[in-house]
Order: sequence, then structure tokens, then C-alpha cells
Amino acid sequence: MPVTLVENGKNNSIDVSERFLSQGTGRIVVEGCDNRLKIPGISVHFGGFIHLQNGADVELGVDLNAHNLFIHAAKGAVLRIGRQTGFNGTVRLLMHEPATLTIGDGALFGSDVDVTISDMHSIIDVSTGRRLNPPRDVRIGNRVWIGQRCMILKGVDIGDGAAIGAGSVVTRSIPGNCVAAGNPAHVVRQNATWDFRLL
Repeated sequence: MPVTLVENGKNNSIDVSERFLSQGTGRIVVEGCDNRLKIPGISVHFGGFIHLQNGADVELGVDLNAHNLFIHAAKGAVLRIGRQTGFNGTVRLLMHEPATLTIGDGALFGSDVDVTISDMHSIIDVSTGRRLNPPRDVRIGNRVWIGQRCMILKGVDIGDGAAIGAGSVVTRSIPGNCVAAGNPAHVVRQNATWDFRLL
């Protein structure tokens, strides 16, 4: 059964390749107005769920492995995923507010990973009424490996070639070419990167 594409709204720009639609069993729902979705193609079966809502902007690169990728992008949220990125098991990209999530080329995600650009609910200063936790951009660089059961929180920049250990909670930026792990995640090894091959 091909990927199901449902559009409820108007002024949406949807450019999804027939190759993508024919190779999977997932579902895409575009709701409201002024959404943009671009998916040029995919090399491995897609079985996930993509939900755009009122002015979201999502573009996926080619040659993705996305068996169970869940994307939620609401008004003003922007998602860019590079080429040859792999999402193994359930990976959720959560964009409930206006901010940008960028994932570079050749990144690898283990299962049960959440990446979010916001806290999804407001925390308010009682005396001023001012919101204390606005959304913030997230950038995951090229060839970043995110281990199983990680959480990548808002405002984080993970540099090219970094590896994040399983179960880590990334609350602050991590430099490239290092191994980071823990809760909160911190650098445990510098001047290191990773390889798909078992050497």
C-alpha cells in the first residue's frame, strides 16, 4: 500500500516525488494554509507519519532511511534534513512552535529518539506574566550519530562528526568530532568521530 497523502486546506505547496509515495506505507497529513512540503525521493521504505499545520515548512533530502520517522511541524516551524540520513526505529521530530530544526548529511539516529525545538507548554514568570521558555533552533551537523533513547532539547547545536551516547539528554551545544554522553550530556572524549563500518 503506498504512502497516503491527505491535504485539508489551501495555498499549500506540496512537491512529493512519486518514488517516495510508492515505496512506503506511511501517512502525510497537511492541514490549514501556507504549508510547504518538499520530498524529492527516498531510497528505503518509508513507514512514518508527517504532519504539517498552518505555515510549516518541511524539506527532506534524498536517500533517507525513514522506516518509522514521526514529524510534527506547526505554524512557523522549519525542518531541513540533508542527504543520506538514517532514522532507525521510532524517531520523533517535534516542532510545535516557530523555530528551525536542521539535520545535516549522513546523520544516523538510533531508535526512541526525540528532538524538539520547544518545551511545548509555556512557563510564565508570575510577577511579570512574561514567558520564560520560548522556542529555540536546533542544529544537528553532518555525520552526527545519535544513540538510542536520546533526547535532543531546544537551542542545541551538535557539531559535525560528533557521537552522542545512548540514553543521553542533550541540553547544551556539543562540539564536532567528539563523543558526548550523560544527563545532561557532556564531552567524554575529544578528537574522535565514528564510522558506519565495524573496523
